[in-house]
Parts: sequence; structure tokens; C-alpha cells
Amino acid sequence: MIKEKNRDFSYPQKDLIFRVNDLMVTGEEEISTIVDRLGTELTIDPALKYRSDNGLIINNRDFMHQFRHLLGHYSTKEDLAYYMTLYPLHYASETFNYNHKYIGDAILLLASKMIADGNVHKKEILSAISDEFDGISCCEYENNLFVKEDYTETIAKLKEMVGVKREKTFIDKISALTLAKKESVKLDSITGQAVAIYAGDALSAQLVEETKKAIINSDAKFVEFAMSTKLAGQTLVDSNYEIAYRKAGTMMLDALDSGANILVCLKDEDLTIFKSIVAEAERTMGRDIDIALISFVELQELTTGVTA
Repeated sequence: MIKEKNRDFSYPQKDLIFRVNDLMVTGEEEISTIVDRLGTELTIDPALKYRSDNGLIINNRDFMHQFRHLLGHYSTKEDLAYYMTLYPLHYASETFNYNHKYIGDAILLLASKMIADGNVHKKEILSAISDEFDGISCCEYENNLFVKEDYTETIAKLKEMVGVKREKTFIDKISALTLAKKESVKLDSITGQAVAIYAGDALSAQLVEETKKAIINSDAKFVEFAMSTKLAGQTLVDSNYEIAYRKAGTMMLDALDSGANILVCLKDEDLTIFKSIVAEAERTMGRDIDIALISFVELQELTTGVTA
């Protein structure tokens, strides 16, 4: 139908994958199913914009390159067959947004399977996925598939096997000492302010909705932003702090650029991390991040109608 209206629109004749509202969809998915779940306001993009050659056609050579280069020597035909089923997952990898050289989530799942199957090359497999800059230490897994398949636990166990914790270099430690730490902003009221909510992952939609209502009932403006339910480097601070700073900075600037001057973090752990690295995030992003970070408890003290 699109091709009839736009002759220049192109898509692959096989292995069609693309994004709908940032979720990875395959060509086998029924349009009615997509509309039932996502509604009629749909944004369609290539699987990865920076790998798009023409329309929805992408340069997908990296998919098989990662297999051959990293695990092919230790794999069986069954392993290859399994890896081929992970084609959509590879391009759904959230980390590609922050590191174009990342090896991809799919190769991590293949490594996990091979080890679980008793592959005798466990040491070599773990080494192959452990590149300091582009390997598993970069991975902060997000379930970006339209057909939901959650591999959070699988990747977490693989990280434990690898041991991804990485100490800062001496230069990085010295550099951090030169950064002026952000002073916390003391708020007496949110009336007239523009307030966004950072929910992160695995939080009750009901709690988010109640918090939103309390903000509006306090004569403040509620601001929505794209990364409000995305992880933002929290799990990477001890393994790949460069990407942690970039993700946190991207999230906070997303809220700021969407019009917010206050950001409520519903999880105390998230707030603690973001406050501790905001100066590093500013340096990484090359911009000031002038947004007040407050906790859910602080919001409760400034509003009425929010209960934990």
C-alpha cells in the first residue's frame, strides 16, 4: 500500500524488520495486531536508522559478522540455527543507540545457550563477548521487541559469569576530582513548575498515574518525555561508566528539553545514582543539565494525594 503511494519507498524482500513506535516488529506481524496494541498513531522507522541504506532496507552485514568473528569457531549447526532466530533481537538492542560498535544482545543470548548446553569452550566464549569497550559490559538490556520476550535474567547471569565490574582508570579518577559537584536545589513548592516523572523499569502504572494527577492538582504542569520508562545507565555505573554517563545525561536532557525543570525519580536508588553522576553526565553531553532532581518522598511532601 505504501509502495503504491511512494515508488521510492523500499523494503527488504526477506527478513523484514522495522520499528513501530520504537518497538521491533517483523514482517509477519498483522497490522490489526499492531493497531490493537499501539493505537492508530504510529511512527514507522528502519530497524536502525544509522544502518538504513534506503527506506526500511538496512545494512545487516554486522549480524553474521558478529557470529563468525566471535562464536562461530565454537558453535554447532544448532547454535547457528538458534542465532538466526535472534535477528530481530540483535537490531532491537538498546545499546546500539549509544555505541554503534556494540556486539549486540543476540550474540550474548547465543553465548548463554552454548554455555548452558555444556560447550567445552566456555572460557573462550566468555572471553569473546567481553571486549572492554564493545562487549557485554555495554549492555543495559531493554525489551524492545513488539512480541515480548524478556531476557533480563539471562543476561544478568551471563554478566555474573563474565565479571563485568570495572575500576576507573587513574586518569578518570583525577578528572572526576576536577568536576564541580551539583548542589541540590531546595524546593518549597511545585506550583507553577514543569514536572516530569522518571519511572525507569518495573514500576506500577497506577503509581505513575497517581503521581501525575498529584502534580497537576498542585497547579504544576506535567511534562511527558520519551525516556521516562527507559533505563538510563543505572546498571552500568560499575561496568561501563562512560555509557552510564551518556545514558543518564541523555535521559535528563530529554526531560529538560521536553520542558521540565523538575524531575521526580520514583525509585530512591535511581535518584542517588543520577545525583552522584550528574556532573560527569554534563561533561559527557557537553551541556549543563539544569533540572532539579527530587525523590518520590520529596514530591509527597510538596503535594497532596500521592501515597506510596
